[in-house]
Amino acid sequence: MTHNAAAPSRKPRRRGLLAPFVLLLIVALGWSVAWLWLRGQAEQRMDATALSLKSRGYDLSWESRTFTGYPFRMDVRLVNARVAEPSGWAVRAPELNGEANAYDIGHWVIVAPRGVVMTRPVNGDVQITGQALRASFAGFKQYPPRISIEGANLVFTPAPGAAPFPLLSTAGLQLHVRPGPDDQGAIFFEAKGAKARFTGLLGRIAADRTADLIWDSKISKISALHGASWADAVGDWSDAGGTLTVQQGRLTAGEALLDAKSGALTVDDDGRLRGALDVTVREVASPDQALKSPEAAAAAVAQALGRDPTLSATLKFDNGRTRLGLFDTGPAPRVY
Repeated sequence: MTHNAAAPSRKPRRRGLLAPFVLLLIVALGWSVAWLWLRGQAEQRMDATALSLKSRGYDLSWESRTFTGYPFRMDVRLVNARVAEPSGWAVRAPELNGEANAYDIGHWVIVAPRGVVMTRPVNGDVQITGQALRASFAGFKQYPPRISIEGANLVFTPAPGAAPFPLLSTAGLQLHVRPGPDDQGAIFFEAKGAKARFTGLLGRIAADRTADLIWDSKISKISALHGASWADAVGDWSDAGGTLTVQQGRLTAGEALLDAKSGALTVDDDGRLRGALDVTVREVASPDQALKSPEAAAAAVAQALGRDPTLSATLKFDNGRTRLGLFDTGPAPRVY
């Protein structure tokens, strides 16, 4: 009887086990190179945009710039950033933090953790601070691009010697700009829980109460809104026949109300609104206000008689003045 010797054991093949790790290493190296390339593209786009704006009299600048976020994000931190246009309007921030997905660097979310300072050409600086202040930008191949600005518990503080700012504070703020078909653009603005310092009719309605504001409108001939400054851009747009169509404009302050449901507006040569709006007005007039304006007096009389002081009328902006029906309520709002 013979005994068969056991077959020698074979060592397991290791090449099959190493293949996934080699493939993962290759992908990681490739993505690292791609991320560095994307960072270079982001730097070049920012530099090219800054140079292009500077050649047209604008300013986009920063003291220092740092890119991070590897591997899946593109984060940028700007110190002492500034954006300004030729007529003097500017925004500067001690710190801006931007973030975009590495696969979509055309969509940025920007946060201003220490607030911003807005410069007005004549009226001076306004510091804007709050619990949160952020913006997002996308669709740069369209005009206008998609822009959203949001803020929570914002406070607006004019610099010493600067003129007052219409808003004192807001619990919540939203501003959205969107492109539309047929050379149109859309603007939506909302401020909730706002303390305001308005003049004229808006001032009487808001008074010293907390107010909510909504402005929803469409702009025609949006491609004509270009120029060396904001004033030039609005002038060119107006000359091209551009109009601002109001979808809804609403100011509520307690029981007081101003509601604009329809109308078309343009801008005159002095930079003030021109046109007409169909509005509903409900004033809660104090005795002092009733003595100062006929329409407030009419509202006070209606209240005293137990009648609804709500009035439907046409709000006209003409020759630099605002008129509610037959009553002159003050200067027309200025666009620039």
